Formats: sequence, C-alpha cells, structure tokens
Amino acid sequence: MITPPQKIVKANLSSIVGDYVQAQARSASPPQEVEAEMRKFMTSLDGELQRRSASGQVILVGEAVLSKGVEDITPDVMKAVYASGVKRPTPASAEQLMQSGSDGPIPQVPINPPAPQAAAGASAFGPMPEQAPAAAAPMADPASFGGSYGAGGQ
Repeated sequence: MITPPQKIVKANLSSIVGDYVQAQARSASPPQEVEAEMRKFMTSLDGELQRRSASGQVILVGEAVLSKGVEDITPDVMKAVYASGVKRPTPASAEQLMQSGSDGPIPQVPINPPAPQAAAGASAFGPMPEQAPAAAAPMADPASFGGSYGAGGQ
C-alpha cells in the first residue's frame, strides 16, 4: 500500500554509451574482447537503471527532458557502472596501433603520385592503360548537394 515517493530524474544515455564506444574505438583490444566488454558495460548500465527505478526514481532520457529543474544523474550512473567492475577502455599507444594491424601500419600513399615510367621490358600483363589527367575528371561542388548550401531550393 505504501509506495516509495517517485522522483523524476534524467540520464543522458547517448552520452554514457557514446563515451564508452568512443573509448573502445581508441583502444587496441581485439574484437572479441571489445564485444565481451561492451556486453558487460550494457548489462551493468541496465542494472544500474533498474536499481534506480526500483528505488522510486522515474528516469527520463536526458535528450527528451525540456525542463531545467530535473536532476541530471548521468555522472552518478557512469560512476556506478564503472564501480561495478566494468573497466574503462584505455587508449592504445602509437606502438600498439602499429602492432595491431596484421600487415603493419597503413601504407602512406602520395597525394600526387609520379607518372608511371616506361619499363625497360614489356610487362607480362600487357601495356599500361592510359590515365586521364586529374583535371579532366568532373568535380562535384560540395555546396551543390541538394541545392545551394544543402537547402535544395526549399
């Protein structure tokens, strides 16, 4: 008969999850580990929201709250999730990033590669195709996408 008083609060879930996903993207963890850690993170987040709901808090998604008088519990929820045993992803060092690729670092491609020079002998693959100069390729004006400045004339 007696129910705990309800208190309306908000949590920016997109911020909480987005920060975690970004941190994972910067880590050098293997995909299987990232998936397992993400599941643990989401389970802990769901558990924290359920716990708060059971204690009488009505949790609204922060992005949907228009009133400034609603308490923001986002930092408290984040602290509770990490306190539950979920480890914060650590950014990969440059050395880790270099070692994480199976083929080594991403090759650097020159912006304006030199024109191919005639080989001393004929290629087993036949003659090299002629390449059109870069200026001959039509360039799209980014402002013309959908009309001027993206307005589409509307």
